Amino acid sequence: MDALAAIRRYAFGFVNSHDFDVCRQLMSPDYTLHMGADVVRGRDEHYIPAVRHQMAQFPNLGFAIHDMLTDGVWTALCFSEHGTSAKDPGRAASWLGVSMYRFDGEWLTECWVEQDHYARRKQLAGQTAVTVPPVAVDPWHSAHSTPGAGVAEAVTGWWKELRTWPPPSGAYVIDPGPYAADQPRLEELESTLDVLVVSGDRAAFHATLRGRYIGGLPGFEGAGQAVEHHVAGFATAADGAVSGLRAVTHRVGVQRQLRPRHVPIS
Repeated sequence: MDALAAIRRYAFGFVNSHDFDVCRQLMSPDYTLHMGADVVRGRDEHYIPAVRHQMAQFPNLGFAIHDMLTDGVWTALCFSEHGTSAKDPGRAASWLGVSMYRFDGEWLTECWVEQDHYARRKQLAGQTAVTVPPVAVDPWHSAHSTPGAGVAEAVTGWWKELRTWPPPSGAYVIDPGPYAADQPRLEELESTLDVLVVSGDRAAFHATLRGRYIGGLPGFEGAGQAVEHHVAGFATAADGAVSGLRAVTHRVGVQRQLRPRHVPIS
């Protein structure tokens, strides 16, 4: 079994089928998940209970793939999860995510992922469910290409030079959908690339950002506060520079670091 075969079983044999026996066949006992500031380590002790909790809330949870790339060890997906919440009867939601899975030749051993739980919360609070974007026709066919010259350097350099978030003008799509405008704005930015996966002229990444919050999230205050933000996405490089970027961020993680704004009752 290679990396793509492992991810195919993960998507269709485990997540869409809710079959935890397949999870145990695919993932190493010390499987580690990174999402936002949280680290879940241990397949049976921590990971499976966390996924069971998610699937209990969304008994018909579905998983759709929109994009994919791999370097043979790490495989990155842009995906949607979607379903109707048992905790919020009659309310449905779909939300985007970007994930990167490490395959060691036998097991899936590690994952870095961000999901747009901000959009999910909005939908479960009473907003109309967001339509699931079109699925990729055959993401497996072109997922693996020889890394393009200078692609890794272009993406690494772009992050190193970035000083504000969201990025300045460019072909950048952050948390696409009806809530895209609600973005934490950061200055004095420093970033760490946690994972970089290159295939052809594209790269998938997970980055941890640290900066000074200056607004952008409705209902929250804390301007000037130092915060940490987590971003995962796909970038395209051309002529030694990043020419496009599509990312999903952990906005709820920034909310947890801030204070809700008090609104006086009139």
